[in-house]
Amino acid sequence: MLGLPRSARDHKDLHRKSVRMLASPPLIHCWAVAILVWIAAAAAKDTSLHFYMHDNMTPPNQSVVMVAGPGTAGFGTVTVIDDPLTQGADASSPAIGRGQGTWIVASMDGRSLLLTFSAVFQTGDFKGSTLSFHGSDDTSEAVREIAVIGGTGQFRNARGYATIKTASASGASVILEIDVRVSH
Repeated sequence: MLGLPRSARDHKDLHRKSVRMLASPPLIHCWAVAILVWIAAAAAKDTSLHFYMHDNMTPPNQSVVMVAGPGTAGFGTVTVIDDPLTQGADASSPAIGRGQGTWIVASMDGRSLLLTFSAVFQTGDFKGSTLSFHGSDDTSEAVREIAVIGGTGQFRNARGYATIKTASASGASVILEIDVRVSH
């Protein structure tokens, strides 16, 4: 026998038990969590950004300072950055903010950096907001990818990724082209 209700009374009992089970505190909690997750996913906004970061190791516009390491830009070198972020690759392009953080030469061959920085937006639609980036930047690759690990302001609870390309490298100056895809 399949255990189906044999009468209308059995059917009502089965219905009452089902309603009680669905209304039990653990299941109400599960339903509430599921609804909140759905609302958060529905409210998430996707944003794409494109900007350039200007790394300059020499005066007068120095934005990179070596603070520890072997004295050359080899394995173990730790630098602090406060790089201009601009709309275009040219240094005179309109500024959108600053890239503030560190990069560390993290591979023995000197090609891979541990890059950790915040894009601090100072103009435009995202003025006062930040995005935080973290990841391995293998400079021998044409296109690299790092994680967006958070943000503030309009980017609170941000998650996503950024691709990095070296737009130009001349002496002690490097310009990085950064494309960001973020949900927030």
